[in-house]
Amino acid sequence: MWQKTLLTLFLLVAAEQLYCQEIEFGGYGSYTIELNLGAGDMEFFHNGGPVISNSGNGAYQYTVDISEAYELDIVGVKYLDAVVQIEGPDYLYLDGDTNCASDTCRIPLTLQAAYSNSGLLNNSPGNSTQIAMNGNDATVRFPILARQFTPPGPPPPPPTEAFDQSLVEETAVLYLYGSIEAGNLDAGSYFNYITITISYE
Repeated sequence: MWQKTLLTLFLLVAAEQLYCQEIEFGGYGSYTIELNLGAGDMEFFHNGGPVISNSGNGAYQYTVDISEAYELDIVGVKYLDAVVQIEGPDYLYLDGDTNCASDTCRIPLTLQAAYSNSGLLNNSPGNSTQIAMNGNDATVRFPILARQFTPPGPPPPPPTEAFDQSLVEETAVLYLYGSIEAGNLDAGSYFNYITITISYE
């Protein structure tokens, strides 16, 4: 018997806006960094419709590749480095019930991630950098705006009351994608949460 199953992976932002303090060559700065969520949720579909349980005929793999990835914008000071921490779940659960221990009510998840920091007008999955995952978790550091194979410049002057951060901001993009293996599942909605934390370093 074929069953239709809707799979949704929600994103939980641990910090939408963080404040950071840095000390470089005697300068003191306080800047903001923002993580802006894309529209909707990260979802797995089968030919545009719900995933179909195979009722014991082996597991089907469903993939969201990077060209269809969920996108998050990281907006910050272009000459600073962002540290992004990703904490992903191992399973999607029926109705989000993490107490489930049976393969009929949970679906294994393989999470992948990448980032693009070529500048707002040039960011795309095609020029992104793959993030090395440890299971479904990762921590990565990269400049908000790529330095084009040159060393970082001198430290910026510390902001004053007249400092307008918007004049030195740039946007990097974080891409989340991956795959699931749907076996003999109970019909219903399967979901879980990813936690993303961002800061400067």
